[in-house]
Amino acid sequence: MSEIWQPLIANLAVVALFSSIWSLASDWLDKQRWIVRKLCIGVLVGSAAIGTMLLTVEIVPGVVYDLRTCVVAVGAFFSGPLVAVIAIVMAGTYRLLEGGAGVSLGIAHMAAAALVGLAVRASARSSLPNPLWIVFLALAMALLLLFIIFVLTRIVSLEEAGELILPGTVLSLLATLMMGLTMLAARQAGYDRSILRAALAQAPEFLYVKDVDGRFLTVNEAVARHQGYSDPAQMIGMTDFDVTDPARAQHLYEQERRIIESGTSVLDLEEEIVEKSGERRWYRTSKVPLTGKDGRIVGLAGMTVDITGVKQLERELIESRDRLSLAMSEMSDGLALFDRDGYLVFCNEQYRKAFPRSEHVRVVGAHIKDILLECARSGEQLGIPEDDIEGWAERVASLLRVPNVVTVELFNGSYLQLRNQLASNDSALVIVTDVTDLKLAERALIEANADLSRQASTDALTGLANRRVFDDALERDMARCGRAGTPLSLILLDVDRFKHYNDLHGHQAGDRCLVMVANALRASLLRPTDLAARYGGEEFAVILPDTDITGAEAVAERIRTAIAGAATSELGIEVTASLGVAEYDLAKGPSTPENLVRRADGALYSAKAAGRNRVMAAE
Repeated sequence: MSEIWQPLIANLAVVALFSSIWSLASDWLDKQRWIVRKLCIGVLVGSAAIGTMLLTVEIVPGVVYDLRTCVVAVGAFFSGPLVAVIAIVMAGTYRLLEGGAGVSLGIAHMAAAALVGLAVRASARSSLPNPLWIVFLALAMALLLLFIIFVLTRIVSLEEAGELILPGTVLSLLATLMMGLTMLAARQAGYDRSILRAALAQAPEFLYVKDVDGRFLTVNEAVARHQGYSDPAQMIGMTDFDVTDPARAQHLYEQERRIIESGTSVLDLEEEIVEKSGERRWYRTSKVPLTGKDGRIVGLAGMTVDITGVKQLERELIESRDRLSLAMSEMSDGLALFDRDGYLVFCNEQYRKAFPRSEHVRVVGAHIKDILLECARSGEQLGIPEDDIEGWAERVASLLRVPNVVTVELFNGSYLQLRNQLASNDSALVIVTDVTDLKLAERALIEANADLSRQASTDALTGLANRRVFDDALERDMARCGRAGTPLSLILLDVDRFKHYNDLHGHQAGDRCLVMVANALRASLLRPTDLAARYGGEEFAVILPDTDITGAEAVAERIRTAIAGAATSELGIEVTASLGVAEYDLAKGPSTPENLVRRADGALYSAKAAGRNRVMAAE
């Protein structure tokens, strides 16, 4: 048994030796081209396989065993089929040259090991597999060895091969695990180094390391490009005196000497620097001293960031803030911003001054409902229902989420227009505008329009309805009474001998006489539906809806008496009037406003012909 263990352990030492060589060379190999890297690894794996073959275990004369298959399997697992082919060709050639009865079996065993390594590699699907896959590979190689021993003992009838089961299985597992885990660790370290190297090289910041004399030991690509070099290696050994102006270089040298001598870092130092092109740029620099194993400072590492864009943005933000503050302070409108939960996050002074009684609660952080409750409590806003202040505050606060425009009246008679708009971040923007002057102008306009309307519908002298209003009212009332089947009567009145009165007493006295007649007419009508109008000159008309001829004659008589009495008491002279009455009754036949006026006018002339100062009814 010892004859088997000893050479296999020696094989294990050979595997460990070549694993170390492969691990140490991995960093150099990673920098080579793909084909060069594969060829080198293939030769290394093939050499390791041959090395194990130099310390073989001879099972029977001409049939030997060693750990070459483990080396081939690991090589195939980590580096692919090309490496496996190179290793098998090298080891197979050596085995052919060595000769013996087990040449074909040995080459077949290596080919099977390569296939096992490639199969596990395909299953792992990663350049950095989980260590568990190495375990799977070791178990697969142990099973492959047991299969080979089975073939030798059962098929080829080499009973001596059974002695290889324990040592071969154990050392096959150890060799595969040792070499696989060693290469996995080397691969992981190489991967980490490549990531770190790429990060440092491609970082946009300026990264550099200097020795105690200020010479560059390493720089990244950003530093090299900034200084006008295509390769960072060109700057190795240079100082700042080689790449910048003497004054700047001297300043940096003195600064870095203080860092090295004091052992104190400089962090986030901002500087404005004039470049060679004359452009002014801002940089933020951090430099830290580097300490060796013996505790002495051996250099420093630095990182410099171009913050020109940040500085420009800061300047623009400050200018924008100042412009915004100026606009806020100069604008006439109040401006407030509420967040999605109803809390005030910003307001200008105009917004607070617009509400004199609740100004003290309109501050950042206040909730809209609390502001509204204070507005109601202080009586600042008119029209708030006193019996439901809480409900009113809830309803108005909910409107903050809905775009709207409302106008409110304050206790001091001023009017404010509140426009609410939703912003993109769900906040609510409230713009407050003082519209008191606009409201007063609107009210004056309404009153002026009403006055114009009154002037357009009344007679300027007497204040009674004018002829246009009379015509419209007569047509409308006749249509209504016709639909209802009720009568309507019309009275036409003419002041007796008014032309003579006017010529005798003058036009002003005539106007006073007409005003007196209009007042008597107005006083004689007892229903709001009756309409008195100046028909033209000294002629007046009265529309009596829902009144038959008998009732109309009574009203006309009352008017005649009132005119005579008013003339005596107000003017001191005798003034009389003649009145004609006509009835419109659909049951007695259709009629038009013109026909009704014509009939009343005929009755009026009949009254004048009969001696004046009387009432006559049309037939």
